[in-house]
Formats: sequence, structure tokens, C-alpha cells
Amino acid sequence: MEMRFRLARLMALCAALVVAYAVPSAAQVAEGRIDVTVSDSTGAVLPGVAVDIAGPQTRTAITDATGEAHFLNLAPGTYSVTAKIQGFSDYVNNSVPVAVGAAVPLKVSMAIAGVSTQVQVSAETPTLDVRKTTTTTHVTVEELQNVPSARDPWVVMQTVPGIIVDRVNVGGSESGQQSNYMAKGAAGRDNTWNMDGVAITDMAATGATPTYYSFDLFQEMQVTTGGADVKSATPGVQLNMVLKSGSNTPHGSASGYFENEKLQSTNIPSDLVARLGGGTGKGNRMHQYKDWGGEIGGPIIKDKLWGWGFEGKTHVDLLSLIGSHDKTDLHNSSLKFTGQATPDLRANFIGRGASATRPPETTYDQSGPTNLYKGEGNFVFGNDLFLSAKYGHVKGGFQLVGHGGADKNWWIDDSGVNFGSVDTYKTKRPQDNFSLDANSFHGKHELKFGFGYRKAQVDSTDAYPGSGIITIHIGYPDMEALIKRDTATKTDGVYWNVYGGDTITLNRATINLGARWDRQLGSLGAGSVPANKTFPNILPAVSTSPVKNAIVWNSFTPRIGVTYAADENRKTLLRGTYAMFASQLGSADASFISTIQYTGIYYYAVDLNGNHVADANEILFNLGNAGYYGFDPSNPGKLETNNRIGKYTTPVTHEVTAGIDHELMTNFGVSATFTYRYMNHFDWQPLIGVNGTNYHQTGTLTGSIDPIGSFSVPFYAIDPAVVPPGAGHSYEQRPGYHQRYIGLEGSATKRLSNHWMARFGFSTNSHREYFDGLQALGDRTPTATSPNKDGGLVITRTGGSGKSNIYMVLPQYQFIANGLYQGPLGFNFGGNWSLRQGYAEPFFRSSVSAGDVLGRKSVLVVDDVGKFRLPYVSSLDVRVEKAFKIQRTTLALDLDVFNIGNAATVLGRTYDIRLTGATGFNQVLEIMNPRIARVGVRFNF
Repeated sequence: MEMRFRLARLMALCAALVVAYAVPSAAQVAEGRIDVTVSDSTGAVLPGVAVDIAGPQTRTAITDATGEAHFLNLAPGTYSVTAKIQGFSDYVNNSVPVAVGAAVPLKVSMAIAGVSTQVQVSAETPTLDVRKTTTTTHVTVEELQNVPSARDPWVVMQTVPGIIVDRVNVGGSESGQQSNYMAKGAAGRDNTWNMDGVAITDMAATGATPTYYSFDLFQEMQVTTGGADVKSATPGVQLNMVLKSGSNTPHGSASGYFENEKLQSTNIPSDLVARLGGGTGKGNRMHQYKDWGGEIGGPIIKDKLWGWGFEGKTHVDLLSLIGSHDKTDLHNSSLKFTGQATPDLRANFIGRGASATRPPETTYDQSGPTNLYKGEGNFVFGNDLFLSAKYGHVKGGFQLVGHGGADKNWWIDDSGVNFGSVDTYKTKRPQDNFSLDANSFHGKHELKFGFGYRKAQVDSTDAYPGSGIITIHIGYPDMEALIKRDTATKTDGVYWNVYGGDTITLNRATINLGARWDRQLGSLGAGSVPANKTFPNILPAVSTSPVKNAIVWNSFTPRIGVTYAADENRKTLLRGTYAMFASQLGSADASFISTIQYTGIYYYAVDLNGNHVADANEILFNLGNAGYYGFDPSNPGKLETNNRIGKYTTPVTHEVTAGIDHELMTNFGVSATFTYRYMNHFDWQPLIGVNGTNYHQTGTLTGSIDPIGSFSVPFYAIDPAVVPPGAGHSYEQRPGYHQRYIGLEGSATKRLSNHWMARFGFSTNSHREYFDGLQALGDRTPTATSPNKDGGLVITRTGGSGKSNIYMVLPQYQFIANGLYQGPLGFNFGGNWSLRQGYAEPFFRSSVSAGDVLGRKSVLVVDDVGKFRLPYVSSLDVRVEKAFKIQRTTLALDLDVFNIGNAATVLGRTYDIRLTGATGFNQVLEIMNPRIARVGVRFNF
């Protein structure tokens, strides 16, 4: 594959001011907080104490009548805290770590002044957060920079218990590609992406990121997978990435990393060399990897204005099996300015640009860029009211151009391999969002409330190459001709939310109560597409009219969280939460009601001239069509949609968690969480007026083949009399259907101290679906993605971004561990290990003739999609570093080795028993990339 990437340049800067929230949201917050409670040696609270903090930011506050002072919206990092009042010795703590979205409950005890006028304390900053109501993992800058990884957000997420990712990234072999991921039964479309507290999720490819990233941008990442935070809207994985920023102390860094073929081993087994070895006999290879970047920050006006900037580029050049190059170039630039007009008013300005291009013949060239802008205003009123306003704009969009060109025909052989060219997809996806948040302190109560508005637009086209016919071999020279019409989508999604909550602090208990209301609206815009190039009479030009608020989701979702300290020292916390989440509506979902749909009609054909494609004179129209979708063949130019909007609701998830946190020792905490989820009110799009009762058995697929053994599976066809005009579908609630998730996870985190840090985790998961009768089914024929088994495992097929035919079933076991040890003489050692159960092998047969007027079937030939699985995946990466330090300057030379055991684990096979040849049934399609070393140099001050 060849990738050509356009340079994405920074377009503008945005303004942002900084205030704070109480109980920071795991979803949309870029800062943490310190909550100080001051008392004397008898335990009596001390009002009027001057508390100063210094570090990435400086602040001053006076304790109130309850002895409390709150510092909100603090940039992540390490702070010093000083407390002073006449008659008492000064209190100083120079090591208070602040993480994104976390609160540090700092207890300050002041002694009557004596001989010493200052009391230095250390190692007393608590590891546990009594206000925490979420299941959250904090990945610090120390871990990001010192633990060996492939340096993208997806490899960070796969180190979080409960999250699974569809690919294995060995030393950057998958960098520049978006991974698919999920956790705890939540659909991938419910994942969210946030940068510096602003939502940036691509709402067209709902749940995906709109751009690509350079690793050195980030100060910290925070990953949340559940809990009762009132600002968390969805049940999906919520990733919050925080950019670095300027401060009063000048600082900066530069880094470069390099890999090539000479630093790589060979791991392809001898039995796979003939099929997967390619021209080199070594299989897929990393030809070259380069990653460089630099950032600098510091004061422009001391204590008033700070600046920070970054520039970086990543180049990935993979060597495919046939010896062609698959190149990706990612460019990132960012600027951030932070100002403080008064102690109660701060501002930061952020502008960021990024682009990625991706793609021989049936691959894509992708180009960007994506630009992000943010403005934030934060205000402090006295000691008890904080307001924050944010605005963000994402100038999203990209194009996927078929590398083979628009003039070549697209055909697929009997092994399922594509030839010729592919479609060309172009899209614009701008979005704007605004939010206002407030926190107010009243004794034992901390009130939080706010609202948000967001608009995400989509303007996309998809055009098919050559004759507009996709040829599918079904036992060459027999073929199927799929006649296609181009598509166009113009839609938008508008999102409103209002929330409120109260955090009640008692002696040992902390109670969080809250609720949110969300309103999501999807609208359709006008559009048109041309006729099929070869057969305009079969698929003529069509247009669609606009529909305002075609889909509207309203939801009211309560949240409850209780934390109880089991001991007086708050070293053991018991946690319980209940939360109801609503799914998020895609900004392109209203396209369902458009006249312009993904449209096609099948005819049989026989190749007469040996060119492998169905020419017009080779199509057997006399046999009638072999199936169709997206239009009415009896009225192909109809300007009214065949689909309809029926009775629907907002999909929701009910979640209950129970957990325990314990501080084993200073800077070392462990945690365990049990999670139960019940998901219902799913929407689906069945044929209008049709469910499982309208399908009747027309045959049984039988056979015996290794490794499956014997199978006998019934298949079904629809009653022709109930097929709606144009095979129209209805958008409606799915009756009698729900899903259930049960999981247990554990983690242990050792903060960097005494020359070492570590993070460990495990999870076990069960995600199943349930059907209350045939009304909950459509076609009763079991398929790889719809097994139709009551109480069976939920399976998700992922595709796109260079991957296909990965069938994700949540693993029954998953383990992760990583860490850093700072040795003598400047030698440092890091490691990163992960292990999970292999994904499903849902064997099936495609193109089964079931006598269905709507076309052929794919039939699942195993009774349980979890019965056959790929091998478990285990990967160990290590780092050896030599650091040279002179005062505030450090130069580090890194040697990273990925897949150090040179494992050749099978990651994908062909599951279709119909396919033959080198890529036919049960043939290995992918193994882990081999061991590779990466050399790096880092400089920082």
C-alpha cells in the first residue's frame, strides 16, 4: 500500500480561560483539583489559613469556616502546598501529585508555633480519592514517556482492564491506523474522545476519533470505563487527553525514534512461507519507522501569560507481501497560551492541526487534514462559586481515493481477494460545541450544574469505479454482477444536555447524587446522485428532500454514588454506584430516511472473454435478479424513501458497580470493581412489518469439515408476500431484546517514588444477548454477526482502517502489567506486558441459495460463536535507557525491543468455508509482526 499525506498546518488559535468543577468529570475535563482541610493538633478546624500552591500553576486561597480551601482546574503535575497562619508553624508539602479528573483530599494538621517556624512533610499525599465515583485509569507523563509502547492512544487504552482492541501494534506496525475497541459491553459507537476537556468525537463514524496524534503532545491520559459521574453521557470508553502547557519555569523536550528492516527479526513459520512469505519470504515487514518532535513552553509574562508549542511528524513504511510499500505520514502541530488576568481569572488559547494519509490497486489513499480550536473561560467568585465556559471547533473531514483509479472495474475472486480498484469516498465533518459548568460549595454540600450544546455536520459522497458494477466470482467463470449507484449523505446532529448534582461529605461517607437530561436530534439535508454509468435504466439518478429532526432522542438519566471509608485513616474505601446512560446518536443517522441509500441489485453472469469482470453483454438478465437492496426495482427512480420512521426510544444502559480501594503503602494503591450492566431499548431497522415469524425454513446446510466437524444448520427465507415495496426498512425499537454484561476487574498502581513505578491489571468479562421470542428477530438464519442464540455471546465484526474480518468477543481473561525502574549510573529499565484470550472464529458459508427473493445468505455453521477461538495473544516489550543528567537538562538514549519473544501468534483466518485457494477457508491471513528494535534519543530541560 502507498500512503500520501498532505501536510496539516495550524490554521488559528483559540481562546480559553480556566475555572473549575467540583468532582471533575471523567468525560470532559482537562484538569484535576486539590481539596485542603486544615485543622490544629486537636482536630479542630482552622478558618482563615492562607494556603498557597505552586507548580504548573500558582494559586492562593483562604480556608473558610469549615477549614476548607479548594483549588480547581489545576493542570496535571506535581505541586507544593504551603499553609500559614499566625501562632502556628508553617506547613509545607512539596510533593502533591494532581491527575486529570481526580481530586486530592489533602489533610493539613498545623502545630502550635515553637522552635521551628516551618514543618516539612513528605509522603503523606493520599493515593485514594474519596470523591471518586468512576472506574478510571490515569496514565501519567512518566508512563507515557518511559514505558515502551507503539506511541498512539489505542495502545494506551489496551493497557486498561476491560478494554479490548482489534489489532496488535508491534513497534508501530499499526500506527497511523485507527483501531476499533470496546469495553464492558458498550458498543463502539458510544466511545468518546476529549482533548483538553473539549469533546472531539467523530459523530459521523460515531465513537471514533476525528484525527491522529503525536505522543509527545500529551501531559496525561485518563481512561474511564464506567461509574456514576453526572457529566459522563454514554456507557462507552471515555478517553481524555490533556495537552502539555507553559508555566513559570521554562521547559521543553525533543525526541526522535527510528526502526528499519535491519533491526527486525523473522517469525513466519515454515508452513506459511509459501503463502504469506511474499517476495521476501518473511511476510509483512516494517520497512522503516521514524518519529520525531519537539515542544517548548514557558513564561511570556511571569505569573500572567504562558505559552507552549509543539511540532512533530511520524513516518511509517510497511512492506506488504507482494513487496509494495504501505506508507503513512502523520503531521501534528499545536500552540497553547495560558493567561491569568487576576487570581480569579485565567485563560488559555489552543490551536492544533493534524493530518493522516492512508493507503497497490484495491487500497485507498487517504488525506486530511483536521484542525481543532478551543476557547475556555473560567471565573472564581469568592471561595464558593466557580464558573467555566468552553467553546470548541473541529474542522474535520478526509477523503479515501481508490488507488487503482476511477476507470478500472472492481472484481472479487473466489478467494475473496479484491482486484481492479475500489470506491472513492469524500467527507466533510465540521462540528462546534459549547458548554457552561458551575460548582458551588455550601458546608457539607458541593453543588455542580451546567449545560452543553453541540452541532456536528456531515457532507459525504461515495462513488464506484469503472462501469459501476462490482463483480463477485461464485465459482469462476460463474459470477454475480452487483450493479451499484453512487451515494451522497448530507445530515447533521444537534445535541443539548443539562445536568445537576450534589456531593455530600459526611464523616466517613461521601454521597454523590445527580441526574442529566439529554436531547439529541438528527436531521437530513437535500442531495442528489447520478445514474449508474452502464445501466441508467436500472438505477437512474435520484434526489432527496430535507427532513428536519427526523430522529429525536430524549433521555433522563439518574446517577448515585456512595463511598465509605472503612477505617479512620481512609486507607480502605468501599464504593457503590448506580448509573443510567443513554447511547449517542450518530450525526449521519438521519440518512436512514433519505431516498439516497446504499443501493445495489444482483444478477448472474458468465465471463466470456476472460477479463474476470461482468461486462454488459455477459449479464444473464433473463434469469431475473438474484437479490437487491436500498431501492424498489419496480420503481427505481422513486423520489420518496422506501424507509420509514416507526416507534423508537433512546437505547439505555443500567449499570451497577461495587468496589473496594485500598492503600497498601505510601504511593501504592490497589482496587477491585464488580460491574453489572443491563442494556435495553435498542433501536433496529427491520423490513417494514416483518419479524422472525415471517421467515420459514427452506433448507438445511449440512457437511463436515475440519476443524469444525459435522454441522447441520437450518436456513430461512422470507415470505415473498410480506416483502415491503423496495425492501423498505423501519427505524424502531427492537421488541423483546436486551443484553447483559457481568465483569470483574482489578488493578494495582504504584506512583513513581523510590526509583520505581508500576501498574497492573486484570479483567474477566461475559457479554450476552437475549431474545424473548421470534418478534425480537429478523431473518432467523444464523450468521457470524447475528447468531440469533438466546443467551449467546455478543459478537462484533470490525472493519476499516486497514482491518477486516476481526470478530471481537469479550475475552474471559485479560492481564496487563507495565513499569519503570530507575537504576544506578543513569540506567533505567521499562517493560510492558499484555495477555488476553483470542478472539472468536465464527465459521460460516457465504452465498448460500436459500430461495429468498432478497438474495443469498451467509450461514453460521457453529452453534456457539465462542466455541472456536484464535490463540491467546501475549506480547512483551522492554526498554533499556541510559540517561545523562546535568542540572535541569537530561539526555536519554533508548533501546526498545517489541515482541521480545518473537511470537508468531495467529491473529486472523478465513472463516468462510466456501472460499478456496491460498486465502481460502481456515487459511491464516495474519500473524503478529516479528520482534523489532527501536532506537531513540530524548532531550528535555
